[in-house]
Amino acid sequence: MRHNLVAAITASAALGFAGIANAGFVLIDTNGEPRTTVSPIPTNNDFRAELVAAGISQFDLGTSLSVTPGPAGASEYFIDVEVFGAEAGYANRFEMGSVSFTSPGNLSWGSRFVGTTPGGSGVMDFEFCALTISACISNAQNDNTGMDSAQSIGMWVSGDGNSAWLLWDDSGARQDDNHDDLIIRLTYRVPEPATLGLLGLGLLGLGAVRRKRRTA
Repeated sequence: MRHNLVAAITASAALGFAGIANAGFVLIDTNGEPRTTVSPIPTNNDFRAELVAAGISQFDLGTSLSVTPGPAGASEYFIDVEVFGAEAGYANRFEMGSVSFTSPGNLSWGSRFVGTTPGGSGVMDFEFCALTISACISNAQNDNTGMDSAQSIGMWVSGDGNSAWLLWDDSGARQDDNHDDLIIRLTYRVPEPATLGLLGLGLLGLGAVRRKRRTA
């Protein structure tokens, strides 16, 4: 009995870890055209040194951000939103579901927690807007952008898919393509794998108590 219980717990934990490893953010090309451009962080990006220190030396253009939920399902994970900096002549806004942040123009570098949204599946629904000129671009529309676009979102996803950086270029200095007008980080958050381990320990403890009672 104990052997079967341990085997079941081990199998459940292994399944959980495998599912989590395949979950997270993915960059995709929704229009089917090979428009994606990989650009190094421009030298005129005011936060270039900070981005490079965070492991981000380049970004993709002409892509949309998608998310693949873990085995628990789309409703069982969350996405945390942080603002890290802005250098812009325009007021800019980021909006995703119930989470919204408006930058008046310039923000020094540093993490600012904005909010959390429930998880979804597929191409994410968010947008950036240059409020000063009433011009917006959505995640899906970003698929058609490039270095020559007036507005675009540079995107970078970590190797494990758990974080995505969004670098907004609002066209305030025309087509300078510095992508530092508003910088956002999204973090994919799932139930902690440790929960499975705690459940397993609890079940093992319950089994031990039952055996002790039978012996007594």
